[in-house]
Amino acid sequence: MASRILITLATLLYGIAPLFADLNATHVLNPEWTPHSRVHIVWLLGTNSCIAALALWLLWSRAQRVLSAILGLCVMAGFWIAVATSPLYGGALSDARGIDTKILGIEGNAFVFGIIVILLVAGVAMRGSHDDA
Repeated sequence: MASRILITLATLLYGIAPLFADLNATHVLNPEWTPHSRVHIVWLLGTNSCIAALALWLLWSRAQRVLSAILGLCVMAGFWIAVATSPLYGGALSDARGIDTKILGIEGNAFVFGIIVILLVAGVAMRGSHDDA
């Protein structure tokens, strides 16, 4: 049960929290962004939310718990790829005009998404032999 709770928490964080963080004037409604750029961010938000919904269904319907966590790790891998390649396209983890998002001295997005990866990996690692697949 602890495994499911950890995976659920991580899934809710990547599936719902970004909607609140990005559906505003610094992202989707940013007047400096081109309309096409806005389509891409909304596409990303929608895709992540749909994957999270599927992951939760898989997790709680006695389907593949490991697959549920892997879906979340796929979403997080996309983030870490974007971070690693951001110097190539001039990307940034946060908006310079926004609020300071540091948590314990670490950039807020990197901190939260690092926690999500830890929760997902821990949830899978805690899977006991008595758990369903």
